[in-house]
Amino acid sequence: MDEKFWGSEDKAVVESVLGSEACKFLGLSASNNMLRELFSTQRNLGFQQGLSQLVEGSSWNYLIFWNFSSLKSGESILAWGDGICLDPKVGRVGGENPVGDGRLEGVEKSDVKKRVLQKLHAGFNVLDQDNYAIRLDGVSDIEMLYLTSMYFTFRCDSAYGPGESYKSGRLIWVSDIGNCLVQYQFRSELARSAGIQTLAFLPLKSGVIELGSVKSLPEDHNVMERARTLFGESGGADAKVPKIFGHELSLGGSKPRSVSINFSPKVEDDLVFTSESYAIQAIGSFNAESVVTGLEQPKDDLSPQPDERKPRKRGRKPANGREEPLNHVEAERQRREKLNQRFYALRAVVPNISKMDKASLLGDAITYITDLQTKIRLLETEREISSSKQKPFPVPEIDFQSGQDDAFVRMTCPLDSHPISSIMKTFREHQVTPHDCSVSTTDQDNILHTFSIRTQTGAAMQLKEKLEAALSK
Repeated sequence: MDEKFWGSEDKAVVESVLGSEACKFLGLSASNNMLRELFSTQRNLGFQQGLSQLVEGSSWNYLIFWNFSSLKSGESILAWGDGICLDPKVGRVGGENPVGDGRLEGVEKSDVKKRVLQKLHAGFNVLDQDNYAIRLDGVSDIEMLYLTSMYFTFRCDSAYGPGESYKSGRLIWVSDIGNCLVQYQFRSELARSAGIQTLAFLPLKSGVIELGSVKSLPEDHNVMERARTLFGESGGADAKVPKIFGHELSLGGSKPRSVSINFSPKVEDDLVFTSESYAIQAIGSFNAESVVTGLEQPKDDLSPQPDERKPRKRGRKPANGREEPLNHVEAERQRREKLNQRFYALRAVVPNISKMDKASLLGDAITYITDLQTKIRLLETEREISSSKQKPFPVPEIDFQSGQDDAFVRMTCPLDSHPISSIMKTFREHQVTPHDCSVSTTDQDNILHTFSIRTQTGAAMQLKEKLEAALSK
């Protein structure tokens, strides 16, 4: 499906910039129109001032706010809400590039990035007048990571990245390249090219703030407290800035560049099953009114809540050493997560998958297992036939007697192992005893056995038919 979106000729070049995981995710997302109508109405989040204050004077290179959305189908996702790119020169042609990718360099790499961004704009139905890539002289690796992130979504129950931070409600701070790439998931190649060394996720009631830097920064919990304070107190009107996906976007340092992109992806009803790294979920069709985000909650709800524990009731202790038993919603979520993990494992071992939904995957797995069982039966049959054919014959006993002018050679072997055993058995059945026999060779290197027997006229034809039948077996 991603080949239809990118094209067979451009796919290899696109993968060199985005990475294979991101290439597959964006191809599937665009082909399935999974984001259409997610933000069909433009709403001012009012977060631009708070985001700017949070990173003002810091070493962060970019900031992204992942907005929480609870859909009518019950699914919860994190999608692009707002963002700032503070240092777009990092990784640009002629600028500082902390980590080179070793494949595309200079102007060629910058042109490929612009082509990829234009392809994304077209694939996700972004208006041509809002194509930000056209107005860029060159696209840096930081800008590529930042702009491409607009087309990603994350599950709120994911085990990594913003989903894990929102689910657990805790700060995630990673300051080494290896763990950073793990947290980026399918954006790992983009982050590696940008040279990101520090990645932080700050959970809020309304979503998750993502911060990235090319420097190794020590963990600072004050950033978390400052974010909660700023977003708990903000909400005033900001200066008018362009929109992307119906939300504000800025690129640059003290004078951020802006972009206006009208984005209206569609969410399909069909369940799309892929590995969790692609984060494509069955979130159903819905109208703009059906999207309820955490941004619409009262400001008081954004402040940290005290840890209120319910009194324990007498009776059986919860399983797995938990202090509180799981409610049915949490238990169902964990059950689905385990089930999905098993589907991921099944998908990894089934070579040919016709479709990405679970029903098709089970059907393909059944077909694959049936084919394997058929092949096993054929191999076992061939092995039995081969072993029977290769059964060694016993070594015959040879008796050699010599005279003055001649010698006699007598060879003795079991009847069953001799080639003419079927003929001798037929003679016995008809009580026929050869009174003379000889063995000779022909000019065609054939062995000729000659038997001399006495039979009655009627029995001779019957014996002939029996001999022919015995030799044909």
